[in-house]
Amino acid sequence: MGFYNPPLENRNPEEYLLMDFNEPPLPPSPEVLEKMTEFFKYHIHTYPIYGDLLEQLGEYVGVPTKNLLLTNGSDQGIDVILRCLLEKGDEVKMALPGFPMFQQIAGTLGCCIDGPQFSRDLTFPHQELKASVNGKTRLIVVINPNNPTGSSVSLEQIEDLLKSFPDIPTLVDEAYFEFSGETSVPFLSSYPNLIVIRTFSKALCMPSLRLGYVISRPEFIKHLQKIRGPYDVNMAAVIVAIEQLKHPEYWQGIVKHLLEKSKPALEKFFDERQVKYHSNKTNFMLVESKDPATTCKFLKDNKILVRQMSPPISHTFRMSLRMLPDMKRFMEVYSRFLKS
Repeated sequence: MGFYNPPLENRNPEEYLLMDFNEPPLPPSPEVLEKMTEFFKYHIHTYPIYGDLLEQLGEYVGVPTKNLLLTNGSDQGIDVILRCLLEKGDEVKMALPGFPMFQQIAGTLGCCIDGPQFSRDLTFPHQELKASVNGKTRLIVVINPNNPTGSSVSLEQIEDLLKSFPDIPTLVDEAYFEFSGETSVPFLSSYPNLIVIRTFSKALCMPSLRLGYVISRPEFIKHLQKIRGPYDVNMAAVIVAIEQLKHPEYWQGIVKHLLEKSKPALEKFFDERQVKYHSNKTNFMLVESKDPATTCKFLKDNKILVRQMSPPISHTFRMSLRMLPDMKRFMEVYSRFLKS
């Protein structure tokens, strides 16, 4: 059984420019951090009190609170959903490569995840995914936009899956929703087989605090509550999430900067140097290289971390977008690499 084994060590942000994990480039605003400091001073000794976070989240998502479940990162969302739906020998269908946590968790349950691979141009293999569904399929997973390829899946394609397989749950992972602006949530009223997961780790600037959420029909949420523990979500995450939802201007400003300043500057840089890349609607990009291992080593030697990809996209490395000054530093180093 494979497991998700990201290179966690030696990622010191004081030493390296971190462009390898699709992290936000800045922490939350000083006001948010002040609230968290206050919590650590006075409330760390009590069990979590979640307050009105679910109400605020419901307003943000556009659904009643009964359609929501908080989780310890979207990783736990994947875990409780798969444990709820799957039994040993069941199959999950997903376009590959996809987020490795799905394979890890399915493997612990004795289940298999397979499906068609993305083509060389990284287009979502919609018809092939539909054709792969069989009598053992108990779950269809769609990551939109996909990690690691960045590929988008159209809402029409997602609706087609929901409609074509009404008896099979379709899980849509929307970790990068705040960047793409596209969501399947409105389909929930028409398709009871829809499950959506999201995270506070990307656009909302809090990956260390581990907060995600599931959006689904109330009956399914009740089943998930039997699996998730009552205090699995930590209170520090809740405090920061409440403030992030109350005052979205700060993190939305970072998203706007990444999409409207950092991304165009990087694409222009690559275009001018005839470097092939795969543009998408996320905060990261896949870049092609004749020798990704050498490329990644050169960048690391120059204190920039990017992520070398595995087959079938081993001809690429993945890099996160950061604020423009950091992107300029990357471009200066990469220019030197291209000339070396």
